[in-house]
Amino acid sequence: MKKLAAFSSAPFMARLLGLLGLLPFLLGGLGVWLPILGDLRFALPIMVLAYGALIASFLGGVRWGASMQNQSSATQARHLLMSIVPSLVALVAFLLPLPQAFTLLIVMFLAQGVLDFVATESGELADWYAPLRLWLTSVAILSMASLIWHSLTH
Repeated sequence: MKKLAAFSSAPFMARLLGLLGLLPFLLGGLGVWLPILGDLRFALPIMVLAYGALIASFLGGVRWGASMQNQSSATQARHLLMSIVPSLVALVAFLLPLPQAFTLLIVMFLAQGVLDFVATESGELADWYAPLRLWLTSVAILSMASLIWHSLTH
């Protein structure tokens, strides 16, 4: 667990890009609550849904890349199959009403996170990836939860 809290163990550029990658989630999750943004507030949930789908595909790409690096034939096919699931889940999310779409993305982010933590523990992914992923995924999920709450209360 100590390893999970060590956000600073990730390379500087990974932390910087990861934090910058949170901006669309934060803009959407917080922006919908700000009347000063006017009509822009109504576009933010769709923007976050699209961005969340892109990030889901990116997370699947991490699994694909790890599978190519590790070359273990015993698990490679499973990892390659699991690498396409986030993109397919994201595609399904576009067919759902927003609260359900964000719920599906949250579940996918959590499930992919569990797989990534296991892969980090087994040495398939760099040690620094788990703590970075913990922080970035937490903020993304909180932002999408804010959008769910907003859609249910307004």
